[in-house]
Amino acid sequence: MKKKEQTTTEIRQTLMEQLDWQVAERDDERVAQLLYAGEAADGVHTLDEAGLLDEFFAFLTESEVMSFWKTYEIGAIQRVFMPTIYFLLLYGSRVLFGINSINALPVLLFSNVAVMTLIGFNARLVKEGMSKRGERQRTDVRPYVLMDPQTLAETICKSSLSELEKLFNGTIGCLAQYGIFMAEMMVAMDGTRIVTTAKFNGCGCQKVTEWKTDRKGLRVEVVSLVYGWRLIALIDLTTLIPVAVKIVQIQASESPYMLALVKQAQANLAPYSRIVTLVADRAYIDGDGLYQLDQMNIRFVVIAKKNMAAYATALCKSVESDTYYDRTQTVQRGQGRDHAQETLLTRLQLVTDIRTWDSYRPPPVEGEQLRFADRPALNAVIVRIWDNKVLHTPRIFLTNQAVDNPWLLFDLYDDRSWIENGLFRNSKQFWHLARWFPQRTQAGVQTHLTFVMLITAVATAFRLWSKANSLENANLDLPEPLFSFQTVQRSTGLIAPDPEPLPAATHLAVSNSEDESPLYSHHLLLGIGPARWRQELKRLNRDKLIVFFGNTYGIFDLPVFLTLTGIPFQLSPDYGSPHDILARYGIQIE
Repeated sequence: MKKKEQTTTEIRQTLMEQLDWQVAERDDERVAQLLYAGEAADGVHTLDEAGLLDEFFAFLTESEVMSFWKTYEIGAIQRVFMPTIYFLLLYGSRVLFGINSINALPVLLFSNVAVMTLIGFNARLVKEGMSKRGERQRTDVRPYVLMDPQTLAETICKSSLSELEKLFNGTIGCLAQYGIFMAEMMVAMDGTRIVTTAKFNGCGCQKVTEWKTDRKGLRVEVVSLVYGWRLIALIDLTTLIPVAVKIVQIQASESPYMLALVKQAQANLAPYSRIVTLVADRAYIDGDGLYQLDQMNIRFVVIAKKNMAAYATALCKSVESDTYYDRTQTVQRGQGRDHAQETLLTRLQLVTDIRTWDSYRPPPVEGEQLRFADRPALNAVIVRIWDNKVLHTPRIFLTNQAVDNPWLLFDLYDDRSWIENGLFRNSKQFWHLARWFPQRTQAGVQTHLTFVMLITAVATAFRLWSKANSLENANLDLPEPLFSFQTVQRSTGLIAPDPEPLPAATHLAVSNSEDESPLYSHHLLLGIGPARWRQELKRLNRDKLIVFFGNTYGIFDLPVFLTLTGIPFQLSPDYGSPHDILARYGIQIE
């Protein structure tokens, strides 16, 4: 009888059971009791990067993201020497800690016993490595710990694009199920170039034209070629978490992917959340795609191009409009003797019933002609003055939704800047989105971009979860609006009464929530980016220790650790007496 061959999944499961690899679990009370009983700890380390992973892993476990990650498989791996989840956690930790080069991992990550033990490796594996292969050829030029960094790079880059997309989409689904997102979401879509060299295998090529001034003061046209890829993302404006991503070559247009990306995001969020409003820039002027969004009951806001018939129609209709809307804001400039106040004026006009966008229509039917009166209508908000700057070529925002108050539409489009400032910029500056790829190949770039977006999503969700559940943010309110409004009739100069105060523009998406459940909004982060967040964690954890007993660990302040181990120490009143500390961990004193 022919013996049944094992599948790759069965091999991975058997390997995990035999080697007993598992992420360490925290149990402060049990570890404290073992310390007080005089048991020998397996390891005691300072709480540096491990302090970040401690609560981060707790969040991943509670939100069931970790359970989903354990199902991640790389089909191209033929020989399995450790479960795939550990490659995911190792490369994810590299992104989370902002480590530049893949070759720096032995010194900055693999040799960190506390972090490696939290992930699931023991101190012996960290010191001696997971394999003796090639031991005689190793030199002291670069220390060998755990594994060669290129092993991690080669393994993780074997992930196919479909496997990476499944990993990201499933993670967003876990966050949606956990309740991170609002039931009805406002989202923004945009893309960013990931520029590489021409030596990257599979890269795209885009011709870029620039106008520069030469030494003679003449304007000259300079044409250059740019190589790389383009990352398109759909971001939730409340949490600033990317909910869908697409990686294409750098020369690709973004608009053809708009509808597919929205549908993918809806699938990721269902049935817990759904997209109700989309805001995008000129790159997504696609009448057919936007009409399909309208049929999906999704409101959209886009900025019109100047060569569109709808743009000219809006300008012509604005001449007939007798009303304009003013908003003034007082801002502070400078400090000390240079301190001054400045009043900024923004002026809008509202236009309705625009039907001259030919491609924004139902699919054509052979033999039938769509009458002008039957064309779907759009509304527009025209920006005449923006923060005291008179726009001689006005900006026009087109939308399929009714506009009772133009400021809601204006502020919604202004929120679109968060995808560049809150996602792409932070990802490039701290998470190294556009450089330090594991390999100079298409697979290397796709893997790195997906992992950066993945870690950005879960790290942002973790930070919001931590802040929303902390006492210091229990009574945190949104900033009060600093605007004053008036509606003016041009023909008579009459000023209508001021409307009700609107929410602050930078938190427009947050203001629409009526749910009493915890609101995970980016305003909880108080504008603190990933770099400052890491610095604050280091400051909070610099006087703490992490103690391991097997796969169980505890985290203690240094004075508490000394008390548990029986070393006399002058305690601060904040800690209480030694008896109070022991009682805190269930230790009975006879």
